[in-house]
Amino acid sequence: MRKIAANAIFFALFAILLSSCAIQRPVIEYRDSVRVEYRDRIVRDTVPYAVPVEVEKVVTRDTSSRLENSLAVSEAVVSGGYLRHELRTKSQTIQVPVAVEVRDTVYVEKEGQILTQTVEVEKSLTFWQRFKIGAFFWLLVLALIGWRREILALIRKLI
Repeated sequence: MRKIAANAIFFALFAILLSSCAIQRPVIEYRDSVRVEYRDRIVRDTVPYAVPVEVEKVVTRDTSSRLENSLAVSEAVVSGGYLRHELRTKSQTIQVPVAVEVRDTVYVEKEGQILTQTVEVEKSLTFWQRFKIGAFFWLLVLALIGWRREILALIRKLI
């Protein structure tokens, strides 16, 4: 009967040891974020446009003339009673203004952040609570010393 009581007390103390004195730790969260943003914008730009070379000729009875602008040259010459007229465009490229809609894709990446949350306790432990926490381990040591023969016998049976 004495061994049963000793075993019961030993297992009760062991259960109390496992379920007491939990340590609170701060909550740690890891956050990684990747965000994709689409930005639509209108870009105003100029595009080179090649003007095609064109040649026109007209023959008529009149006097001579010559016209020229930034894109073409016109010459008129009287020959044998006829006016020979020639219009020639200059070989060039011109800049034409255009508006283009552009969609930009932006990847915003943030490295892992460690967020710690500290929880403050409203009040500190009372004297009695601190005594119970401190005395438990001393009582456990004294119980192990007092029941060392029973514990050693139990270990021998198990081995």
